[in-house]
Amino acid sequence: MSFKLFFLSTFKGLKNTAKVESKRDNLWSDYQLYIGLQDSEDLKLYQELDHFVNSEAFKKERSETMSMKFAGSEESKLINEYQKLEADSQLKDFYVTQHSADFQKYQQLEKSDKIKTFIQLKDYIQSKKYDADKAAFKSGEGKGGVATFEETEAYKKYQSYQELSKSADVMFWTEFPAAKSYKNYKDMVNSPKRIRYEELKAEVESDAFKAKKEFLEDPNRWEKTEAYQKEKKYQELKSEERFKVYEKYKKSDEFNFFVSHELLLEDHFEGGKLDESKWKPISQLADQTVGKNFSKAGDLQGYTNGENVLQDNSSLKLTVKYEKTDSLVWNFPVGFSPVSFDYSAGLLSSAESFHAKSGVLEAKIKYQPNKQLVDLFYLSDDKNSYRLNLLEAGTVCRFGVSQDKGSQHESLGGLSAGQFYIFRIEWGQGHISWKINNHEIYSVQQAVPDVPLRINMSSIVVEPPQGLPHHFEVDWVRLYRKK
Repeated sequence: MSFKLFFLSTFKGLKNTAKVESKRDNLWSDYQLYIGLQDSEDLKLYQELDHFVNSEAFKKERSETMSMKFAGSEESKLINEYQKLEADSQLKDFYVTQHSADFQKYQQLEKSDKIKTFIQLKDYIQSKKYDADKAAFKSGEGKGGVATFEETEAYKKYQSYQELSKSADVMFWTEFPAAKSYKNYKDMVNSPKRIRYEELKAEVESDAFKAKKEFLEDPNRWEKTEAYQKEKKYQELKSEERFKVYEKYKKSDEFNFFVSHELLLEDHFEGGKLDESKWKPISQLADQTVGKNFSKAGDLQGYTNGENVLQDNSSLKLTVKYEKTDSLVWNFPVGFSPVSFDYSAGLLSSAESFHAKSGVLEAKIKYQPNKQLVDLFYLSDDKNSYRLNLLEAGTVCRFGVSQDKGSQHESLGGLSAGQFYIFRIEWGQGHISWKINNHEIYSVQQAVPDVPLRINMSSIVVEPPQGLPHHFEVDWVRLYRKK
């Protein structure tokens, strides 16, 4: 008996089968999520967001935004300056004047033909030309056939000027500039004070300024930022199971086995019918020689063609029955002979493509030894000249290596009959190890022939057994090939 197994079983150190199975299934499920993310746009986005929200720049922006307030801000100062100018009496009078009816009237008159004519006449009357025209008339040089000065063109202009000067519009136009309000208007219109006021007014009334002011006054301002939206998206992704898995394993080596091994065959024996793409009810050696199963000399069972292989309640059962069975027996040097056996048994081997030169075989098997039988689960080459025994239970309970030139086995004990255990064998690179429920119980440095090994399961009757039918029960099988 393996000392490791003895120690584990004696001191209750062998892990619970259900827990070991659950841990592996969870790890495999996590691995599927993990590899599903690799090279995806979602992972690329998540990594970008992860880098962003964990950056110093992001932390600084969040801190500054959270501590922002309107009071004391540049925007607050601008509004205070604007309100101060808005209350300035000169500026208030300026805008009152600018929007008054008198100012509008003055502006309209300024552009009218009447005022233009008045200005032209005024300029003429006040010019030397008018004085010269009068002097010329008096000296007789400019009479031009006119008897009196009142008949001259110069006088007519003078008379028109006098009439316009007394008109209400011209009188208003000439008097309005002297008003205090207009003088203030002229002082303010191009003043730095008014220019600054207009600049501030345009700024504080702009949509951008209003939005900034609203942002600063909002206690939830952080949630309005683009950075927050990125943080929110990051947290949403991070809460998804696939990204929880990514975070859990991104720096872990727990997936190393799955990365380095290809799952070549897996069967949980569900559905009530054997998957013939994975299994055949005949050994590879028998299939390649006589084309039907045969037994060895001394065996008491004959192998049927799948009738003793059942799938029941999501498990595989190789059944030994007490019933007449016609088959063949190999007996050197006679060869193959037809024999009628008293017992029937089942046999399975993995189908043509399911074999590996190095890898891992594991199976969840009910440990149910019967002293008159031997249940076998092993890997072998196609000639059955080399075998790696995962489990041999019954007359003897052991595991190890069987080959034509000699065998090496370790006895197996300390396991509870009727309980399921996960048996595992790993081979390759000159090393073979056996595990039960993920505990290594034995290992050996030994080269394995460079040939493909396939899975085999069978039961042998060595003595007339009690308590038939006997079931060699397997819950599931996995075969991994080293990449």
